[in-house]
This record gives sequence, C-alpha cells and structure tokens, in this order.
Amino acid sequence: MNGRRLLTDMLGIALYAVPIGALVHLVTILVIPLFASHDAFARLAPLGPVNATIALDRPGPSNRTFPYGDPAVASAFCRFDLSAGPMRVTARIARSGFASLSFHTRPGSVFYALTDRAALRGELNALILTAAQLRIVAAKDNEDDPSQDLRIVSSSIEGFALVRAFSEQPSLYPQAEADAHSLTCVNEPVAK
Repeated sequence: MNGRRLLTDMLGIALYAVPIGALVHLVTILVIPLFASHDAFARLAPLGPVNATIALDRPGPSNRTFPYGDPAVASAFCRFDLSAGPMRVTARIARSGFASLSFHTRPGSVFYALTDRAALRGELNALILTAAQLRIVAAKDNEDDPSQDLRIVSSSIEGFALVRAFSEQPSLYPQAEADAHSLTCVNEPVAK
C-alpha cells in the first residue's frame, strides 16, 4: 500500500511540476530579449554615427561582427533617430540580382521590408516616420496631387535600416557591394 501511495504522490507532483516548469521556461525565453544588452543595435552603434551609411565588411572566417553572415551578401546600414524628423531612406538597385531593404526597431525587430521587386526605376525609396509625424505629413497632402511616397510608421524612435544585396557569383560581389553602399538616410524636416 505504501508503494502505491508513493507512486500516486510522485504522479501528482509530476502533474504540477511539468506545467510549471514549462511555463517558467516559456516566460524565460520571452523575457531574455528584453534584457539583452548586446543586440543588433548595440553592435551597430560603435560602427558609425546616426544617419551615416556604414558598409559592413564581407563576412568570413576572420570577420565575425555578426554571426551567420553570408559571404555572398553585401550589406550596409544606417541607424536612424526620428526625434529629428522623418527619415528618407533610398537605395539604388542597379543590377538584376536579389536585394532587400529592411527596417528594424531599436530592439532589432523587423517592422517593414522591401525587396528589389518593389524598386521603381531601379530605386527603393521609403519615408520612415512616427505615427504623430505621419498625421502632420498627411494633413499637408494635396488631394489633387497625392503623395507617391511609401510611408512606413516605426513603433520606435530609434532603429536602423539594412540593405542586403546578393551576388550570385564571386565575380559579381563588387556590383552587389555597390548596390548595398548606395544606401542613404536623411532626416526631412516637418513643420508643425
């Protein structure tokens, strides 16, 4: 009888311990990024100032600025601060290979992304702004001549734009690099 009672007690403990352990594990996994101090933005900050286009070195065995970098992809970024006004982000895509332009919040979450398929006349162009800045800009729009801007609302004041260009062959890497380095980020004033 004592053996049966012990088994029942152990099963009862397991029925409570397993869900509690799973819940603690899940909460820990979800909370860790909030406390991470060496996120993508923190790694990019020492590489250059806000609004400046910074080319990332080609990934390789001796260059591991970012983990899991692809040596066939040329990359450049610019950090932005929307407290100075909306940010105009452009990148020329001169060749026919794959390229992408992604926008990240301060913690590193992607909030919008474009590929070379969205390029107009060989250029990716977007205006990044806060919800308050969008209201000001939209209030000034001319109904007879609507804006053609792609306006993207950022949930954070700080963040970064990242352009990546893929080179299908090693000999095409300089072209991909030129596309990535064409990234420009410029604040535009908004009159209140």
